Amino acid sequence: MFAVVIGTVMLILAVSLYTFVGHQHTGIQSIVNGEIAHFLAEAGINSSIGSVREAVAKVMSGTSGNQQLNEILLKPGDLDDVCINDMLDANWNRDLEEFAREMDKDASIKVEVWLRDFSNCETAPGSWADPVAKDGHLVIESTGTFKGSSRVILVKRRVRVGNTVPAWLSKFSLFVNDAARAGEGGFNLIRNDYRGMITDGPKALIVYNHATPDAPFEAGNMSDILREEGDKDIWQRRGWLWMGGRRSRLNLCSGAGDLGEIFHFYDVSNPNIFSPVKFSTPAEALPEAFSTSLMIPWDKSDTSVRQVSYRFGHSFVLDGFHDRSNRKESDAMYEGNILSTGEKNSYSSKSSILHLFGDARKGYQSRTRVFGNVHIAFPRYASLEVKADEPDVEALFTAVNPPPLYLLPSVSESAWHNSIMIQDIMGRKFGGPLLQSGMLCRSYADYAQLMSRISELPYAESYNSMQDVYSNKAGRVFPSDASILAMDNGLNLEISRDSHVFFKGRPTAQGLLQVIDNRTQIEVDSINDFWKRFLNERDELELNAIVSIKNPRQLDMQIPAAGKPQPMTVKGGGMIILRQGNLVLRGISCASPDEALTVVLAGNGSVSFSSTQPNHVNIVAPNAELGYGSKFDMYGSMCVGSIYADHRFQGGTLRFRPGQDPATSGYNRYYKVFIDPKDSFWNE
Repeated sequence: MFAVVIGTVMLILAVSLYTFVGHQHTGIQSIVNGEIAHFLAEAGINSSIGSVREAVAKVMSGTSGNQQLNEILLKPGDLDDVCINDMLDANWNRDLEEFAREMDKDASIKVEVWLRDFSNCETAPGSWADPVAKDGHLVIESTGTFKGSSRVILVKRRVRVGNTVPAWLSKFSLFVNDAARAGEGGFNLIRNDYRGMITDGPKALIVYNHATPDAPFEAGNMSDILREEGDKDIWQRRGWLWMGGRRSRLNLCSGAGDLGEIFHFYDVSNPNIFSPVKFSTPAEALPEAFSTSLMIPWDKSDTSVRQVSYRFGHSFVLDGFHDRSNRKESDAMYEGNILSTGEKNSYSSKSSILHLFGDARKGYQSRTRVFGNVHIAFPRYASLEVKADEPDVEALFTAVNPPPLYLLPSVSESAWHNSIMIQDIMGRKFGGPLLQSGMLCRSYADYAQLMSRISELPYAESYNSMQDVYSNKAGRVFPSDASILAMDNGLNLEISRDSHVFFKGRPTAQGLLQVIDNRTQIEVDSINDFWKRFLNERDELELNAIVSIKNPRQLDMQIPAAGKPQPMTVKGGGMIILRQGNLVLRGISCASPDEALTVVLAGNGSVSFSSTQPNHVNIVAPNAELGYGSKFDMYGSMCVGSIYADHRFQGGTLRFRPGQDPATSGYNRYYKVFIDPKDSFWNE
């Protein structure tokens, strides 16, 4: 019995040992097969990665003519995982398969290239909702298989799709964070004559908010520009202006010379001859005396005493601020004491360095939308429209050359009385009324609404009246009876294209900087490192990326760098973010209309121009000051904290770049697809 028990135990042990050894052999074989599969996958990566990178780069650059990959990456919305082998020249898989078969009939290697884990990264309309901007990974996936065992090795690189123009700023010609830093009239520095030529003071910054025939890219055809001037909604297709901070007052000058701006209210068919446009005051806005005919003695009282029936209306012309005329040695604006000394002291005859509307020539006029508490000051020369009811007296009026002009002079409230004489400005006696102020106005309040004065009013009111001038509307009144624009502080600004809303809310400098900062693709330590990396052997800037420069020494960045050719040619476009320091521009030229360069100054400091060379650039410096320097010519959008206004300011020209407008399809050309140069390895 004992022997049977021992025998049974030994048998069980023998069977168990045999089974264990068999399982162990199978497990070891499985591990070995898995390791071989891993080595096969690794061999696939190592042998093909160069070819894969070359094929991806070729398609990304578009040189192969296959644009399918770019179309996928630049398609709005989220991107599902997609294998892109069929978009590439995937010869490596045939070579890998032959290599695996040579090693063992059960071995295989396959390498696939995927776009994975992509999602939109700019999704907040209150900051910037870009449907194309996205983050994800370019994945090279190598699968090795041997005798039923598979192993996968992934090599990932982060891919970012972003735009090189600065979000909502690309809809603006000029964005000034605090336009009234020097006071509400801080820009009113220039003395100019009737022709708009400077007689004293700094130079002007002239802003063209639409295409011009001499623009380097997207130049406007003059006939098209003239044709669209009549469109009351033209401001939707032009660059906007932001004048933030407190109330700003801009005195506007007359003439079609260096500074001509008051063209809105002039016929400028011949820029050398100005024909002021008259605005009538609506009858319902006039005192009661204007509603009926009045019997008043005429001014030919030396021949006979006669009571004549006269009817009265009221009109005025808006003029610009000017100093000494090219025709007179006197202070032209205030000749004849039509405008009071008090108003002269308050406003002076100085015009603004900010000329927001281009110049006076037809086709260059640039009506635009202005956000902010912006008021515009005009000298308003008001006159009585006098008509005699009696035919013989009316004939005397008609014979007067130049026609009778009854200007109503400015009068302070303390100087007001009912017996102020109102007569023809030249003192002529031809049958006009012997008129005293009390015959038309019961009080100073009535007279103040009628008299000549400097009229300060919201920009939007002048814009609406400009439309009446362009359309040759009969019976023009001021303010216009059709309000196209209203005052807008930008609380509910909206930028959209088709049904997509890019932005809705109030633009803020901090929000703009955050959007741009999130787009950073490469970071370098110093300005010197930047030039070493991105300046080619021909001294051209080849960027094709969004690069942040730490610049801990707070050095000034000159573009181009000192000693390099001006202007500097930019190929590929991109964005430069300077964390600290000042920015000095010496001339920048984009090689293609499909490229744009944006330069961001994230900190405090200044932006200045040291050359008259053109600059094709967008400037984002919401905490910095536009300083004095050389006269400049810039093509793009500008954002600054303030403008340093004094006699040293040389001014310049800022031209809006229509193709960068997010509301147009041209905006799509400025997206960049950036593949991170560093790999991440994953085993599965």
